[in-house]
Order: sequence, then structure tokens, then C-alpha cells
Amino acid sequence: MRRISAVLAFAAAASAQPPVILISVDTLRADHSKTPAIEGWVSHGGTRFSNIVTQIPLTLASHTVMMASQYPYETGVEENAGSVPKGVPTLAGVLKGRGYRTAAFIGSIFLEKELGLDQGFDTYDSPFSFGAFSKLSGELLFAGGARNSYSVRERRPAALVFRAANAFLAAHKGEPVFVFIHLFDMHKPWRAPTYKAQSELVDQALGGFEQSLKREGWWDKSLVVLTADHGEGLGEHGESDHGYFVYQSTLHVPLVVHWPVGAAMAVNPDRPGGLVDLAPSILDFLKIPQPASFHGKSLFSGPGPTAVFAESVYARDAFGWAALRSLRVGGLQYVDAPKPELYDLDKDPAERENLIARRPADAARLKSQLATYKVAAKPTAAQAGDPARRKEVLESLGYLAPGPAGVGSGADPKDRLPDLIRYEEALDKMAERRYDLAIASLRTILARDPGNLLVRRDLGAALVESRKFAEAAAELQRVASASPGDYITRYELGLAYEGLSKFPEAKDQFDAACKLAPAAAQCLSAAERVAAKINGKR
Repeated sequence: MRRISAVLAFAAAASAQPPVILISVDTLRADHSKTPAIEGWVSHGGTRFSNIVTQIPLTLASHTVMMASQYPYETGVEENAGSVPKGVPTLAGVLKGRGYRTAAFIGSIFLEKELGLDQGFDTYDSPFSFGAFSKLSGELLFAGGARNSYSVRERRPAALVFRAANAFLAAHKGEPVFVFIHLFDMHKPWRAPTYKAQSELVDQALGGFEQSLKREGWWDKSLVVLTADHGEGLGEHGESDHGYFVYQSTLHVPLVVHWPVGAAMAVNPDRPGGLVDLAPSILDFLKIPQPASFHGKSLFSGPGPTAVFAESVYARDAFGWAALRSLRVGGLQYVDAPKPELYDLDKDPAERENLIARRPADAARLKSQLATYKVAAKPTAAQAGDPARRKEVLESLGYLAPGPAGVGSGADPKDRLPDLIRYEEALDKMAERRYDLAIASLRTILARDPGNLLVRRDLGAALVESRKFAEAAAELQRVASASPGDYITRYELGLAYEGLSKFPEAKDQFDAACKLAPAAAQCLSAAERVAAKINGKR
């Protein structure tokens, strides 16, 4: 009798704690989310929020915002090569503390467990690992035995992610669960020939998951939330992918909510908001107070956010150009840049007409409001190390010297877009082993922007591949002096010295790289290789 009472009590508790399933479709633009399965959620009593943006258009940084409800500059996670601070309160942690079984099923290395987003999850299913960070480029590197250090991508398809999630749900029927599902299929490279075709494949997988939830009795009782961490440029404003600009093409994300049967909330689907508001909204639905550290506001009830902040610091951290920050208030979007921008999104959703000169009072008002977001000054990777030595090295590169406006010192990313495109084309040439063409392109960029350490580093790597070891060493030495904590620089410089038969110097560089990335098998192997050459000479 006591056991039956306990079971009934557990069932009652579970009914008071509706299951929560959060699905993030990485890189899904809001305007490409009106596909059959997703539209089916909306047409059958769900809600599509039409004005939601990410706070930062990069995978790890955006998902940290989603889970921690803090701005990127607060957690310090502003790049993919980052780490979520230990002990930061998260949505998963709050729900776990309320008796939920919490589980995450991850589709990409960019949310690998080692990066710290697993905090609060009982189960964190991310079958990936990486060997190293690159502080200059924000890359995660396998750094395994393969020779090509640029082979850094890893993912698993939606079908396998959903299979793992379904297995967890089958094992925890009747329990209050929070399940986070991350799909990476929309991220380049696509399996399908176009972005649209890829979105249709993902939609089919979502439809299949919905059917499995219905078969197993989860659908009617669950709060199911679908969103994305960021969009994709698709050539708009000259941006092919994401992370560089802060336009709506990469900021605007879908947010679609399927409510448990009989529990739909009366909401304003057109109110502007951000992913920082997602965790507070879910807790609001569950009637759970949000932690003091959560800075978002519920989109489901109350006044909601009055302003929506976003940023991108990739151009700053990777190239030494300017960071971008934006603020939306009502229909106005202000972009703080060396050449600021103002758009009326109600009339100009594609942001084609910059109103900065025509509406200076509005621009000044939003700029003043943006200044209330206490963004901490953060040194770039290029600024790490001894200040005096750094200044000496950067002056030698032309980084601090007079020259073309903004060269290597906070240039507006709009003005540097041709260099970004040329840089990306050079990386494509490297992947195709057309190193001479890559070298020529990288040198063209450096002629205009001599303080660009990332471009100089990759020039050094291309020279190594071309077996031009002396030239490679000269370029990589300059980068290592200014940015000593970059794994790729140290590793490639070791290869350059090895190619010059300077084995002790090569060993020093490989050892330094291995200290930066103890799990990097390629580095350990290289250090052992040159050590054997040194010993063989004795």
C-alpha cells in the first residue's frame, strides 16, 4: 500500500512538472524556418515569436547566453574557443535542483563537454573531443595525428542526435525531464546543395522526432521549444556565413513554442526579445523563480525586454579590427561601429538604408542607451604577453604606426570586408593545396593591414606547406612574439624549424605548443620526433 501511494505521489509531482524539450537548430535563419513540420506546430496551437535575435552569432557563445541568461561579455564567452565559467547558474542547473532529470544531446564539437556547457546536466551526450584551442582564430582543433591542422570539424547528423534523445526519453517515462537537443546539420558544409534544401532535410528530421514524441506519449504534455543560436549571412551585406557582422541575417532567429495541451499562455508573439530571455521564459512557464544572475526577462508574461543587445567581437579578436555592438529599441536598430549605422526594421527589415545621417537624435539616444551595457574592455589574443615587448613587436609590424585609416587598430569591419573575403578564399586555396595562390592572397592583405596577426600566422602555415621554411619561420616568429599563447603558431613554427634542421629550436616550439594543448597528439608526436633527431645527432 505504501508503494502504491509513493507511485501516485510521484505521478502527481510529474504532472506538476511538465517535461521541457529545447531544440536548437544551429545556423537556422528565422526566414527559413517556415517549413512543414515547424509550421505544423504553429498551426496546431503553437506560437511563433517573430522578433527574436541572438546576442552573439557564434555557436558556443550563443548557447551560453541561452543557458545562463547572461550577456557574452558577462560570462567572458565571446568566441567558440572559450570556456563557460565553472559554477555559473544555468537553466539545466535550476531545473535539476527542482527535481528534473536533465539531459543534453549534442550535434557538434562546438558544444563539446570540455567547454563547460554541461553544467547542470545529469547526462551530456557529446561524443566529440578536441586537442587544442587557437586563441587567434577562435578555432577548436582536433590536433590528432593528421598532418593538416586545419581539419577541425566534427558533427553527427540529426538522425543520430534524435536517436540518442529518444533512448533517454524511453528510459525516463513518467519522470520530469529537461532535454536539450542541438542539431548542427544547417551549418556548413551542407549535405544538400543549398541552404533551403538543407533546411528541408532538417525539417523532415524534426517531423520524425515529433511523431516519436506523440507515439511515446510525450508530445501532449511537454513544453517543446525550437530556436537557433544564430542565422547565416548567405551573401547579405557581403557576409557568406556568420560571426562577422551584426545584421538581422545572422542575428534574427526562430523561436517556436509548442505548449502542453491546455496550458498555452496568452503571449505577444511580435514583441522583440533575445535568446537571453529564453531561460527566464521557460522558468516563467514552470512558475519557477529565476536566479539573480539571469539577466533576461520572460517573453511569456510581464512587460518583457524593452531593449535587445547584440555583439560580435570576432573581427576584433581575430584580425585586430573593431568590435561591433548593437541595440534594438522598438523598430530601431543601432549598430555601434567606427562608422555607426541606424535602421528602421519595421520599414527596412533587410537593413539596406542607413539612417544615421537623417535621424541623428535617434542614433544618439540608442548609442547612449547602449552605453549602459557595461561591456568590459578585453585584450585580444594579439595583445597578450609582456606590454613593452608587445608594443615593440606590433610597431615592427606597422600595427601602431601611422598609415591607412584604421590599419590593424580598430578598423571598421565594413571597410575590411574585401580582406575578409580574400582571407576566406585563401583558406579555401590552402584546403585545395594551392599554396602559391593562398600565399599571394595573404600577402596582399598584409600589404594593406600589416598588423593582422591571424593572416600573418596563416601565411606562415602556407609557407610551411610550400616548404619555404626560412620565410615561414620569419613570419611565425613575429606572430609568436606578439601572441605567444596561440597553439597553431607554435606548432607551425616548430615545423618550420624542423624543416630548417634546427631541431633544438623546433623542440622548444613543439614543447611550448604541447603545454598549451596537452591533449594534442600531433604535437606530442612532433616533439618526440625531433627529440629523436636531436639524440641521433649526438
